[in-house]
Amino acid sequence: MPNRQVKVIPFQHPTSASSSSSNPSLSSFSKLKSKIKSLTLLEWFELFFPCLKWMRTYKWKEYLQIDLMAGITVGIMLVPQAMSYAKLAGLHPIYGLYSGFVPIFVYAIFGSSRQLAIGPVALVSLLVSNVLGGIADSTDELYTELAILLALMVGILECVMGLLRLGWLIRFISHSVISGFTTASAIVIALSQAKYFLGYNIVRSSKIVPLVKSIISGANK
Repeated sequence: MPNRQVKVIPFQHPTSASSSSSNPSLSSFSKLKSKIKSLTLLEWFELFFPCLKWMRTYKWKEYLQIDLMAGITVGIMLVPQAMSYAKLAGLHPIYGLYSGFVPIFVYAIFGSSRQLAIGPVALVSLLVSNVLGGIADSTDELYTELAILLALMVGILECVMGLLRLGWLIRFISHSVISGFTTASAIVIALSQAKYFLGYNIVRSSKIVPLVKSIISGANK
């Protein structure tokens, strides 16, 4: 009979097997810890100021003209868009210009994404109007001060969440919830802005039914 090679498998205790299965998390943590310790001073600055990294590799002759044209196009589109979003939030249109141009320059220093659009959006403007509408009238100076305070509070919260790398929390929000909220907000925004081409005032509300009733009742007058 031909000789067969016998492979001897050493016996492993269950506790050692379970400990070895938990080693990947410990090894990943140790790798992250060693990576943080190996960062130089310049790399630490690039971690908090990503603009330092892309400025060193920026090809001025190839990208400057294209980026300049893109910036002019974005600026032209941003002016009426930001002013309309400010009106949607119940603020003076000048605050829409502030919120449209200032974040772009700030994000160019602290941001790292080339595809992310920065500036006021309709959903946030609608939420600001809903939150502050029950506290103060949009014509009062207190309304503007509360809007600035609200923006400061949200900015601090987002900075803390960004430093703690809590972006993974969005995974717990279902896609259907986000789609439903976006669709309902679009309908509310369209109905609330109907007063500008209908020619009469519509009640300010974040609900669809009161807006529809206000449009119908205003048409009968």
